[in-house]
Amino acid sequence: MAADDPVVAAATPQDQTQTTTTPETSQDEVVVTGIRASLTSARNIKRNADQIVDSISAQDIGALPDRSVSEALQRIPGITLQRTNENRDPARLAAEGGGVFIRGLSWVRSEINGRDVFSANNGRGLSFEDVSPDLLAGVDVYKNPSAEMVEGGVGGIVNLRTRKPFDQAGQLVAVSADYNYADMRGKGYWSGNALYSNRFNVGGGEVGILLSASINNIGNRTDSIQLGTYTRRANATAPAAFQNILVPSSLGWRRIDWEQRRTSYNGSLQWSPSSDMTFTAEAFISSADPKDMEHAEGVYQLPDYDSTYQLNDDGVLEAGTYRNANMDLDTRYGKSHKVTRDYSLNWKWTPGDHLAISADVQRITSKANVHSFTGFSEFGVAGADPAAPGFDPRRPDIIFDLSGNTPSVTTRENGASLGAQNNYWWAAAMDHLERNRAGQWAERLDLEYSFDDDSFLKSFRAGVRATDREAVTRQTGYNWGLLSMQFWGNGGGAPVYLNQTGNPPNAGLPEQSELFTYDDFFRGSVAVPGVGWFPSTDLMSGGTGQAYNYLRATETSGWGWAPLTNASFDAANPAADNVLGGVATQKEKTLAGYGMLRFGAGILDGNIGVRVVRTKNEATGYLSVGTITSPCTATPTAPACSGLTTALAFSNNGAGGRLSDATYENSYTDVLPTLNLRLKVTDQLQLRFAAGRAMVRPNFSQLRPYASLSFTLNPAGTALLAQPQGLTGQAGNPYLKPTKSDQFDFSAEYYFGKSNSITFAAFYKDVRNYIISGNVDETYVNNGQSLTFNVTRAVNGEKGKIKGFEFAYTQFFDMLPGALGGLGFSGNLTYVDSTGGANQPVNTLDPNQITNANDTTLPLEGLSKWSYNLAAIYEKYGVSARVAYNWRSEYLLTTSAANLNAPVWSEDYGQLDASLLVNITNNIKIGVQGTNLLNTRTFLDVGGAVLHPRYSWTDTDRRIAGIIRASF
Repeated sequence: MAADDPVVAAATPQDQTQTTTTPETSQDEVVVTGIRASLTSARNIKRNADQIVDSISAQDIGALPDRSVSEALQRIPGITLQRTNENRDPARLAAEGGGVFIRGLSWVRSEINGRDVFSANNGRGLSFEDVSPDLLAGVDVYKNPSAEMVEGGVGGIVNLRTRKPFDQAGQLVAVSADYNYADMRGKGYWSGNALYSNRFNVGGGEVGILLSASINNIGNRTDSIQLGTYTRRANATAPAAFQNILVPSSLGWRRIDWEQRRTSYNGSLQWSPSSDMTFTAEAFISSADPKDMEHAEGVYQLPDYDSTYQLNDDGVLEAGTYRNANMDLDTRYGKSHKVTRDYSLNWKWTPGDHLAISADVQRITSKANVHSFTGFSEFGVAGADPAAPGFDPRRPDIIFDLSGNTPSVTTRENGASLGAQNNYWWAAAMDHLERNRAGQWAERLDLEYSFDDDSFLKSFRAGVRATDREAVTRQTGYNWGLLSMQFWGNGGGAPVYLNQTGNPPNAGLPEQSELFTYDDFFRGSVAVPGVGWFPSTDLMSGGTGQAYNYLRATETSGWGWAPLTNASFDAANPAADNVLGGVATQKEKTLAGYGMLRFGAGILDGNIGVRVVRTKNEATGYLSVGTITSPCTATPTAPACSGLTTALAFSNNGAGGRLSDATYENSYTDVLPTLNLRLKVTDQLQLRFAAGRAMVRPNFSQLRPYASLSFTLNPAGTALLAQPQGLTGQAGNPYLKPTKSDQFDFSAEYYFGKSNSITFAAFYKDVRNYIISGNVDETYVNNGQSLTFNVTRAVNGEKGKIKGFEFAYTQFFDMLPGALGGLGFSGNLTYVDSTGGANQPVNTLDPNQITNANDTTLPLEGLSKWSYNLAAIYEKYGVSARVAYNWRSEYLLTTSAANLNAPVWSEDYGQLDASLLVNITNNIKIGVQGTNLLNTRTFLDVGGAVLHPRYSWTDTDRRIAGIIRASF
């Protein structure tokens, strides 16, 4: 066998099957196993594919090279991770990677075995942390796909491949288990998976069956010190050096303890009644149940100036003392239950040498239930004056030094103990609910005619695909309500301290709080900033109904928080805190057809094709008319009120209201041509060129039809302000069109040896129809009255260009003597740059998001200019080891972070991971795997493009896992 023969041929997307890698032994006994087998398989998939593709293959049954799908994907050139659960919620880091970006874009289509897969919480893509990596045979990333591939990814397509029984020659039994210890959490978690596969000759042909299951438990802890947005303080009476300085609006610290159980099941039944026909039935079910408990403590409204203040060279406050601080504390409990079920049936028939037919039907459903509950307490000090709750000289001083990579925050008591329960009062509570559902039917038929072997034309493929999707979102807003007292007051009732029983008395109320001490904060490298009494974890995790049984005794002002119920969904409306508030049903049907011609002669081959897709959206929404507060509602015919006559009639004499639902329909057709060329310069060197058009549809949240109309009056309340201030509105846009990209790729690929390669790729994307926020004058009619409002809604608008290059190098040094012959290296480097384009506000009802998204000085969210991977590998004598380092440069995380209402940036970040596996026998191996071995600290900055000081310091776990794997 030649030294550079391919180990495995690439599977086309249409195949929707996975090809396996078998160990090879050449004359000099080079054995391809473990990590090397994984890299070799990925290399050959890339080498033989019809498109530009990068892949990851599982080195063992039930094991991708990393602990999660997203963490494995970051090893591929051009892919980066957003290491937070949501980009607008940067305070909470993701335990398993986070969102995936391809070439700086989040518009990534996700698939399982070439079919749609999505999560109900966003409707378009998959939350990769919801899928167990244990059941996957590999992952393919297509960066400029061909015409037969399903549309929907401008950044690229990520296809998750599962195993099938006909992939193996006969019976296969595989099991694995690991114990994953998180050092900050101080706790270990067991996980395991099992697979059984076999094939049998029966009277009606051959039958194969595969069953696999995975239970994955994981947990982590994050410790953070975080500031608020920096605001400029004039300080006219302060010393000159302290005038016009930047002071953070808040200072606090938090700990989040997170755990998740993820269960996945995969079943595949294959039947081949004859050599030219195969039926495949598959079921893939994955559920994830994350939960977290947060304890956060801090102070707001740092004073403009104190004699202890110290500034950096940019005039930014970085050290000083906040005297007599008002301490706010909260315990937040969150949990989710997410389930995705994917059922499919595929039929393939090759009736002769020239014709191949494939038919496929799929049903996928997804649900996502979310529950969030936060309880607040405040350091009120026993005996504080209820008439002036915002100040008490006995409250502590906060001493801080934020000048380096290791911050220092301590509290100094002024006569009132932070450890005393009777110094804290019940402050507030807040809850939030979601019950989201989504489902889709998809049917597909493909035909391929193969020409004679000596023809320049190789084959012609054509096919049609139809989908019918429905997404139902049921969400509330964030239901904040008073308990007993706030520093700003409460409306007249007496504060209820945590040691008191409230009114009416509840003897169990004092037991519903607990002292939290932040032990081993930042692994002991940062002194504990301060302790505090918080709503207890049992209270917050026991359900809002049970909590209300206690907390109603704290509501001494006669009003306050009450928990949400199922009826709250219908009462909710889209608002600045949640654009998806309320109940919304949206439907989408697509019909696509494609034709693709494959050709080749000598050193040139490729394919050219076109995909045409028709999309039809349907959604139900409503119009909400705001209220008018004016003396004219009592005397609408008074002469002084003549300027409000029409507005009062329109708004039901100022009472406002919600108009009946209406159904909106939108449709559009996209033509997506593609071209892929490959020039085989030598047996080892090939050049590729690809051109195509891609599209990504708007998110369902952007398509939701609703409108909220408002009236703004003059100070006397007798007339509207002049336009555009007087009559305004916020709305969704059910008529949005997709974002499109004309994209071009060039690559040079050099393959040598059994596993080695050097590749270079350059790419260019011309993107148009970015979705932005815009203002449009729109006329509405109600009660026979017509008014024109200045309405803010999402619209198609900006254009932009994204360009860059990727370089990758992999080599095993077989020429070295003895044990050194097992050494190998794999690395890649990516550069991405953009011009033009626009960031999208998640919620067009939030004016801060709109303003910041329209800031043209900010780069695109999620785009790092530079990123790289370095991996040292060893594979010999039954030992498989890897030390891998991943790094990405600074990037804009979000234009408007929640609560901060300002842009947040993630600083340069690098992480070191490693693994070591040893073969005990031919069937059993044991090992260890480490994640975040250097305890890399995450730093976040806040502010505009010119100056964004650091505002967040976060440590998370180093995780060490012991592993055992067996296959027979």
